[in-house]
Amino acid sequence: MTAPDFEGQHAEQQHDLLRPTLTRLRAILLQERRILIFLILYALAIGFFWLIIPLTVQELVNTFAFAIQPIMVVTLAAIMAAVLLFVGAFRILQFYAGEMLERRLFVRVALALASYLLRFRPDSFRPEHATRFFETVLMQRALSSLLVDFINVLVGGTIGMVLLVFYHPAFLVFDFFLIVAVFVIAFLGRGGLRATLEMSEAKYDVFHWFQEVTSNLLHFKATRCAPLVLRKADMLSAFYIDARKARFRVLVRQYAGSLLLQVMIHTGLLTMAGWLVAIGQLTIGQLVGAEVIIATLIVSLESVVKRTYVIFYFFTALVELDRLFSLPKDRQPVVRIASQPVSSRRGLKVTCRRVSLSLDGAALLQNAHFEIGAGEKWGIVCESETVCHMLSRALAGIEVPAAGVIRYDEVDLRDLGPDTVNASRGLVVNWQISLFEGTLEDNITMGREGILAEDILWALRLVNLLEDVEQLPHGLGTPVGLGGKSFTPSQKLRILLARAIVTRPPLVILGGALEEISSRVREAILRHLCSPDQPWSVLIVTTHPEIKKMLQYCIEVR
Repeated sequence: MTAPDFEGQHAEQQHDLLRPTLTRLRAILLQERRILIFLILYALAIGFFWLIIPLTVQELVNTFAFAIQPIMVVTLAAIMAAVLLFVGAFRILQFYAGEMLERRLFVRVALALASYLLRFRPDSFRPEHATRFFETVLMQRALSSLLVDFINVLVGGTIGMVLLVFYHPAFLVFDFFLIVAVFVIAFLGRGGLRATLEMSEAKYDVFHWFQEVTSNLLHFKATRCAPLVLRKADMLSAFYIDARKARFRVLVRQYAGSLLLQVMIHTGLLTMAGWLVAIGQLTIGQLVGAEVIIATLIVSLESVVKRTYVIFYFFTALVELDRLFSLPKDRQPVVRIASQPVSSRRGLKVTCRRVSLSLDGAALLQNAHFEIGAGEKWGIVCESETVCHMLSRALAGIEVPAAGVIRYDEVDLRDLGPDTVNASRGLVVNWQISLFEGTLEDNITMGREGILAEDILWALRLVNLLEDVEQLPHGLGTPVGLGGKSFTPSQKLRILLARAIVTRPPLVILGGALEEISSRVREAILRHLCSPDQPWSVLIVTTHPEIKKMLQYCIEVR
């Protein structure tokens, strides 16, 4: 297996990757500009108070040189101790500001993702995409560390270089070379971000493979497939190692370059300052003070360079989250009709005009044309489960057909917002029978306002589940585990049906004929659901022609 050539990427590709990443960083900093201002102010205070160290050292050296009273040493030491206490206080404030930044960033991303989840297209959003949210934890730690360290180095370095110029104007040349050295170190990290991105993708590939195995665990356990599982895990791990090696080469190159530049900086400073002392333009105390300034600055810069991987991790997390939020979303209506379709007391009228459905470019259904009157109960028989699945979603307004139009009470579904459509119809599909962690009541109400206990009991009674719920120790407060594993498939499907009808919507759509429920209970539920006494319209989309006997009307679509 050949390792990817991360370092051989073109400069144009690196630039194209860096520009949008910096744009995202700018957006984050603008949102958190208040905390950023505090961090800068604290760094300025730390930088100015930090000057006490080189100035005290300078005065101590001069004191010893002129054999002045030792009491001055004690005085200088006391002053320095007091000032350093102030520095410590500002560092604590800076640490607190960084903590607040981490909290705010986590909440911002969590709430943003929560608002986006229901807008992602089901065919493009997979469960493993949600794991990208954990990039937030990495990003918040990296951003706090990055900002604090970078601001401290920038502010402290600027103040230190200005102080050097006050020692002697010749240090302007030294400051210039110091700035050039910083840019050289940054340039040596070129390619690290792309390598870290490849490493992140390889990491998620390994995780995705494990998810595939666990999602099909029964099939894997029933087959002698251990070599396949291990071989693919080994192959994907090898890609990760290749990416990590490439990133490590960048880090080593950058760190080695910084060490070489440190040697040159220290040597250059000692040479220049020593020469200035020799010609009487600089005191010995100023020489020692300058060395303290540069030594402190170099140590801080080295710390940042050694943690460059944190910078790469931060930008990688930013890119991964951007990919998550950039996934295709449901089409939003161009002209949104805020109110619900005007329905009579007999339910919604549903019109389907020349609707065509396709999957991956292959036509599944062409020119389907029918009209369902308000309050009517219809069955639609499809020739395959795939057509049944897609037509149910199209009639429910979740998918947009390839051609044609679907209307609720003469209003085009494409002109209705998701909330309006959801309030107009209830939907149950046979092929996604699962519950979420919470209580049984949560799984029925879904947090919708205005649902009373009487409504829940009415819905449970209609789906023949009330007696089962009454036998549970906690009733409607019964905890529901992951996927609803404590309930049978029949019970889960009836809970989903209760969820769909609890608000008494004007339209009920069933994707499938409740096949998971025993025939006796199913027939009783369908009789109640399709009773002429029920005001709603009912659409049952299924592949079973025998549904005809339960409904007023039935058509076949091909």
